[in-house]
Amino acid sequence: MNKGRLKWGFIAALLLALGMVLAACSGGGDGGSGEGDSGSDSASGNDEKSSENKELAEEQVLHLVRGSDLPSVDPSIATDTTSAEVIGRTHPGLVTFKNKELVPEMAKEMPKKSEDGLTYTFKLRENLKWSNGDPLTAEDFVYAWQRLIDPDTKSEYAYIMGVANVKNADKIMNQDSDIYGQVEKLGVKAVDEHTLKITLESPIPFFTSLMTFNKFAPLNKEFVKKQGKNFAKEPKNLLTVGPYKLTEWDHGVGWTLEKNPDYYAADEVNITKATFKVVKEQNTQLSLYKSDEIQMDALSSEQVDAWKDKPDFQQVPKGCVFWWTLNANNVPEFKNEKVRKAMSMVIDRKGLTNVLLNNGSIPAQYVVPKGLAMGPDGKDFREGVDDYLPGGVEEAKKLWKEAKKELGIDSLEVEYATTDGDKAAQMGEYMANQLEQLEGLKVTIKKLPWNAYLEATQNDKAEIGAGSGWCPDYKDPMTFLGYWYSENPNTDGLGLKREDYDKLIEEARQLAKDQKPKERWAAMKEAEKVLIENAYTIPTYQAGEALVIKPYVEGITMQSFGIEYYFREAKVYKH
Repeated sequence: MNKGRLKWGFIAALLLALGMVLAACSGGGDGGSGEGDSGSDSASGNDEKSSENKELAEEQVLHLVRGSDLPSVDPSIATDTTSAEVIGRTHPGLVTFKNKELVPEMAKEMPKKSEDGLTYTFKLRENLKWSNGDPLTAEDFVYAWQRLIDPDTKSEYAYIMGVANVKNADKIMNQDSDIYGQVEKLGVKAVDEHTLKITLESPIPFFTSLMTFNKFAPLNKEFVKKQGKNFAKEPKNLLTVGPYKLTEWDHGVGWTLEKNPDYYAADEVNITKATFKVVKEQNTQLSLYKSDEIQMDALSSEQVDAWKDKPDFQQVPKGCVFWWTLNANNVPEFKNEKVRKAMSMVIDRKGLTNVLLNNGSIPAQYVVPKGLAMGPDGKDFREGVDDYLPGGVEEAKKLWKEAKKELGIDSLEVEYATTDGDKAAQMGEYMANQLEQLEGLKVTIKKLPWNAYLEATQNDKAEIGAGSGWCPDYKDPMTFLGYWYSENPNTDGLGLKREDYDKLIEEARQLAKDQKPKERWAAMKEAEKVLIENAYTIPTYQAGEALVIKPYVEGITMQSFGIEYYFREAKVYKH
């Protein structure tokens, strides 16, 4: 999120070695575990001791760390993955990913889709209730969706309703429309207490998958209205309908989640409590792990070699991509294509991932990650695609020299904004050194606390926004490609015209409506090519993470979608 969003595409701040991931996306990191919706690779302790000792500990509790505080736990407002990790546990949606399979969650069955693909009908489970005892009804979904898109809410994620293609969503958000702000005209209706009907403008291939994203989760209207401006500010101002309740939140220090006994599948929730302590320094995090004060930790590059042969060690891939946003309103020279290309080409991405990160991350000259989605041909989006802008230092210097001549400048000073974690500082120094290989380019590093970084990038105050990345909100390349569409609030204030790119995104969206998957896939591939070859953004790496997990903890599962680590069914054994 430069105007960072949750990931989730949920999932999603990726506290990773760098520090955080914005939005949209899903995420958890810097020594954390998270709970998500889509199971895949195991990330449990695997020492023989854990397999032999099957006597459960008296308390099924996890103690974890995060590199930043929670910016917000309001489902309509939150845009980062740290917040998403909590919201995903307190406000599940209609469906979810579990063990790579899309399954019902608040819905009791998968939706019924009309023959023309324009109407989806969900039947809710009966006897669902909020943590205050109120029943969960279809109206709670209607209210949440309307609140998200209401101009008065000022949600940075309102656009996702248009991505879902819900009827009238784009018109309600368009100030020039005759129904601007009339949220009651959104294509979502409570047929009865347990039936939700959604009408689309036109069919889209990923609608049901998108419903796993927490922006489509329910809200208790009466409770939200009663709380007013205090809603979600403290645990007492928040209800839950999910497996966990936020019971403590010491701002800047940490928070606690406890099992919700009213959750419909409470018998599946084995971990009854999880505490999260805010610790920015990775050496301090590891010290806590060594002293058994936490059970899971993300390692820095310097720590990996000492742990990689131990049974605690795990290395897991991520679906998140880190990139830079270049604000041409603040640095007009960024409008010059050669300036942007030179800055991208001069970066040694392999040195970044192999040495500085050293955690399984891989170089990225792309925005759609490996392993996200298969096309109509059954192949991964990345298959058969080489780097779009390989360049190299000498080519970068040549372009830079030409750019300076065109602009009539001998030098350029830019500010590189990032977060204030240990790894972010190291990466900032690395990137500044890379960029300053371009003669006359001077880079000043500006380190900001996570909340301040979000504020700076979301309000277009940064010059280079380099402290965040993006995780998928749904299983389709458009969750990454749509981020760079010029009318997206993430990037609408950067001052870079991307008409050629926008045209391809609009074409891909129309092809989705026309139900032409092969042509749509080709248009999205061409769009990514245009995005990178014009250096409208500068991607740097696809994230990985090196972890240590106590051998006496079993059953934490890596999530490809949703929040990154699914731990509610994990077990803690005596040790």
